[in-house]
Amino acid sequence: MIRSTPYIPIALLAAPILFWTAPALPADSGLQVIPLARYQLLWLESQTVHSPGAGVIVAGESLVLAGMYSRHMFERDLEFDYPDTYHSIQLMAEGRSDRHRYLGFFKSESDRPVVGGIRTFQAAAVYGYEVVQRPRFSLVLGGGLAFTDLGVETPGGDPWPLFPVPLVRAGWESRLLNANLDFVTGPNLNLTLAPQSRLRATMESRIDQLRDERDLLFETALVYRFFTPDHHLGDLAGVAVGIRSDAFEFAREAEDEALELHYYALFGTLDLTLLTLSGGYVFDSRIRYRESASTSAGDGWFVAARALYPLGGIRNGR
Repeated sequence: MIRSTPYIPIALLAAPILFWTAPALPADSGLQVIPLARYQLLWLESQTVHSPGAGVIVAGESLVLAGMYSRHMFERDLEFDYPDTYHSIQLMAEGRSDRHRYLGFFKSESDRPVVGGIRTFQAAAVYGYEVVQRPRFSLVLGGGLAFTDLGVETPGGDPWPLFPVPLVRAGWESRLLNANLDFVTGPNLNLTLAPQSRLRATMESRIDQLRDERDLLFETALVYRFFTPDHHLGDLAGVAVGIRSDAFEFAREAEDEALELHYYALFGTLDLTLLTLSGGYVFDSRIRYRESASTSAGDGWFVAARALYPLGGIRNGR
């Protein structure tokens, strides 16, 4: 299975909020440009990982572009002489015209992104049509092509690079529940219980592969927002506590040389929109080599910070 791309739904959810609520600077592009930076430190009994990164979101009336680069550095030696530095590159573009949807993305997570060969990246381009368009419910169906290595070989022994992929996007909104399902290379589900209330519950989940329970990545949280959605300051700040299952996953040039670090965490978050701080206790971590050999990395802690600032753009005729 092609690995899911979590930054697609993040960018799609974050960009419209920032686009419509952030103060515009004088510009004639009609686009909101949002640079962002982030850093995460994962400290475990047998391993420490530093992950700085930077990116940008560009949001318009009918266009969203997003790009993110992160560098992941393991402080302690890995087994099997694995390198200690890895890179993540994620690019996404989505456009809309009436009921038509256009989506493309590129993702590479490896010690040698892109240049390490077809196994080290995935790309896809899809088209969808909104077959149901109602005030509370939307359904987009379509499909496209993905470019990656799924282990299928041509008669000559080379990787078969092109595969069809579906596009399914469903959204439901009500005072009780907001739900969004996004399926391109894998299912991504987002739920918000009591979305109009200051106190609400959220759940985000995705499935990257189908091997064991570790392939279900999720974040469930109890959230308190400082203002209601109809407040003049907007629903853009709050605190949260919850539990998550997350992972670092890197492909290498050889087919059986993948590296994965999975962990669970109890966390707390302070979200001020322009600055988000998070941290918590990490437990039941595991490093997996070559899809099979695994070792415990122990318990520990993590801290993470993300900062962003909207630049320019014209909205609502301003």
